[in-house]
Amino acid sequence: MGIKNWLAGAVTAGVLALGATAAQAALICQGCEYGDQPATYLGSYNPDTFDFGTFQHSDVGQDVGPNTAFEDFWVFDLDPAGSGSVSADFTMLTGITGFIGELYMDAGSVCAGSDCSSVIRGALIDSSASVNRRWEIIAMTLPAGRYIIRVAGTTNGRSTSAYTGQLAFIPEGIPEPGAVALFGLGVLGMGILLRRNRADRTGTP
Repeated sequence: MGIKNWLAGAVTAGVLALGATAAQAALICQGCEYGDQPATYLGSYNPDTFDFGTFQHSDVGQDVGPNTAFEDFWVFDLDPAGSGSVSADFTMLTGITGFIGELYMDAGSVCAGSDCSSVIRGALIDSSASVNRRWEIIAMTLPAGRYIIRVAGTTNGRSTSAYTGQLAFIPEGIPEPGAVALFGLGVLGMGILLRRNRADRTGTP
């Protein structure tokens, strides 16, 4: 009986270990940038101050190859609770097929400084496929805590594959989803402007 219990425990432990490994992304986000530096941790956001930020992957195709499926993981913290808009877009010249976004609760990701060494996804909150080269997730009444954004798609074989993402958060007690969407669109415009300025400085699309 003792041996059977030990074997059952060993099998259970093995299954849990395999599950934990599968939940962790071996490649969190190669070539990803937050601000002007390589990063996968997007920092902490305070909805009480109408907090927002942008992130980008300036050439997914260069990092993973042309006509290649990819997935990027970004991590951020939210405190206090609030509502938010998470979105990402690309231009026709930097096309990505099957471009989607997903927002997850975090289940123990490890982040230090501006980088995350592992990402462990918890419950899926929402997902969105792209329409007109853009997807957006509007999440109301998010509790304080850590979250994971998954961005996925397939790079093109013709030119640079790139996208820019935006986060925008507002306080609890403002129930209008339209207010979140408008705020997100404002941040989107800022993200496009930042990307154009970056392209002008580097001479890349």
